[in-house]
Amino acid sequence: MANTPRLRSVPLFLKSIALISISIFLVSCETSEDRQLASAQECIDAANTEADADVCYNAVAGIESEKAYLIRCSANYIAQGFTGTRFASAFQRLKDNPSSGQDPMATVMAYMIFSRTSTLHSADNTLANCTRSGVRSMIRLATMTKLATFIAQTGLGGIPSSADPLDASFDPAQISTAIANLAGGSPADQASVGTIAIQASEAYCNAGSSFETNEICVNLNAAIAGGAGDATAIGLALLTQLQQLN
Repeated sequence: MANTPRLRSVPLFLKSIALISISIFLVSCETSEDRQLASAQECIDAANTEADADVCYNAVAGIESEKAYLIRCSANYIAQGFTGTRFASAFQRLKDNPSSGQDPMATVMAYMIFSRTSTLHSADNTLANCTRSGVRSMIRLATMTKLATFIAQTGLGGIPSSADPLDASFDPAQISTAIANLAGGSPADQASVGTIAIQASEAYCNAGSSFETNEICVNLNAAIAGGAGDATAIGLALLTQLQQLN
């Protein structure tokens, strides 16, 4: 009986060895890329400013995985001043009654404009990053941002600071002026709108999409059907559609 305590302690000792072995195995399986991505994700979770976003963006330098591109995509939006509240405000506008003065999709776009000048955090770069992330919700946001930013920048002759909802003078009706200007503008610009509209349709309007029957897809589908495969005609049709209060 005197040996009993010592014998009973053996299984505990073996369990300890097993736990240590498992820990060593798990650590050895974790790659430097895993640690780099985890650190970048922590960075994104705490980021609030463009400077913060730059740090997070650079934290995944050299990594080409979908997770890395999702971090880049997120950093792009943070750098442009986007918050959860801003996203919610944008898509809440889809419920706007057309009597508010403009098409609900046009109002959504007003909230999605990238108004801060940045090569790294441009609408084009954001669309590329979000697309390579493979996350459909981010691809949708990025195509809408690209469409909104192009329309605002080209139709207004440059994006004013008041295009930012964080600016006190923000007026979502500015987008209607840009839309009207583009509708009467050059075929080349209308073709650019048409090309982005096709991308947006692919992102938003697939069978079973929650957007399939709302104003975004109503406008995009009507424009694409009316344009009959021609980017210029599609762009002009969408710009015309966005000026109608259905």
